[in-house]
Amino acid sequence: MLCVRCQVAEAQPSSVQCALCATYPGHPRTGAEANGAPAVLRSPVALGWATAGLFAAVGLTDLVSAVLDLRLAGLVGRLADGDWAVAEWVGGVEQFTVWTGHFWSLVYFASIVVFLVWFRRSRVNAEVFDPHGHTLRRGWAVGGWFVPFANLWLPRRVAVDTWRACASPADRRGTWLLNLWWVTFVVDTVLGNGASRILRRSEELDEIARAYRYVAYSEVFSVVHAVIAVLFVLALTRRQDARAHQPWPPAAPGPLPEVPDAPAPEKV
Repeated sequence: MLCVRCQVAEAQPSSVQCALCATYPGHPRTGAEANGAPAVLRSPVALGWATAGLFAAVGLTDLVSAVLDLRLAGLVGRLADGDWAVAEWVGGVEQFTVWTGHFWSLVYFASIVVFLVWFRRSRVNAEVFDPHGHTLRRGWAVGGWFVPFANLWLPRRVAVDTWRACASPADRRGTWLLNLWWVTFVVDTVLGNGASRILRRSEELDEIARAYRYVAYSEVFSVVHAVIAVLFVLALTRRQDARAHQPWPPAAPGPLPEVPDAPAPEKV
């Protein structure tokens, strides 16, 4: 029979719980008791491609913004040198920058929503492949992003467990792409916040020109991060899709039942 706690693994012959639940009572199991519903395998392909497409759009918009900010930095630098003839150009470039920023905000918000839906679906699918290989419950796939400071490692922990759960017996590739995605995400967040803070505090024209360059450099790094994020999303999506189409390992054969010898026919 199934374990009475997790409703996933077979109970031990001498107990009503499986070996893992009996040994580690506080283990964050992935069965019905821990999550409220059993894991159901659903294809992540459509959501994965949608997420990758939105990340690519965000990266392309960052690239356009970087070009505009570098142009703006050059024009403001000329203003600081006394070339007031470029003042009209500054206004035009600023207007393009504002429009690009509005478009970036829309695409970025959409990418966050679709990514979170894809990320949670990938986490639930990973339970089907490996019900016991997760250190955090499935709710952290979304909630972990909104916990201050803890969001610097909780989502990565969920991603690592999901990545490893989708590995087939013949596929034991490391998590270097996942780690690269996470490192660039953290660095991109720090650089973007720092450059924006410098721009807000700038007052003199030469300071503003320098701040625009810092913003442009951070946006170039955002493009790099967007490319890596696209590669990571597509890699995990392909990994899950391939795992879902692989035959499940056959269950270990149990002992054959004993069949009593047939009685000898009676003589007439």
